[in-house]
Amino acid sequence: MAHEIATASDQGISAVRSHDREHFDDAVAQLEKHGDAARAVHAYVIRELLETSFQDGVSGDDVSDVLTRTVDTAAQWDVSVPPDSVVAVLIGALGVSERRGDDAAAAAIPLAAIIGAAMLVAAEMATDAAVDHVPYLVRAVDEIHRAQTIEIP
Repeated sequence: MAHEIATASDQGISAVRSHDREHFDDAVAQLEKHGDAARAVHAYVIRELLETSFQDGVSGDDVSDVLTRTVDTAAQWDVSVPPDSVVAVLIGALGVSERRGDDAAAAAIPLAAIIGAAMLVAAEMATDAAVDHVPYLVRAVDEIHRAQTIEIP
């Protein structure tokens, strides 16, 4: 499952970066099969990209800028991305929704919209930081695997 998520996420993020709607839609459909795991991988990738982009800390203006750029970039190649799905992805990656109990609002957003928004955000941030997204995906899968295999007393 981890390999499938990493492969589909790579396909989706690459499709965003090259404005390939067909491969983007295919990646979203593949990732919907493993929704919770895909969300965990994407949250880790986005969190690390935020750390790469904003090494002195992330401000509300920074998050707003990422939101605006993501929605604008998606509109340029005719991908519909509801801003609330981008917000849910960003606050989820930052862990805000878990602390504030906003999971109900995020749950009302269709899974496909969350997955698509996550790949759009990851692509936008990787492009803006001029980094390859693949190492971020690899580290995300490795970290989740490590966390799941550690025995908690």
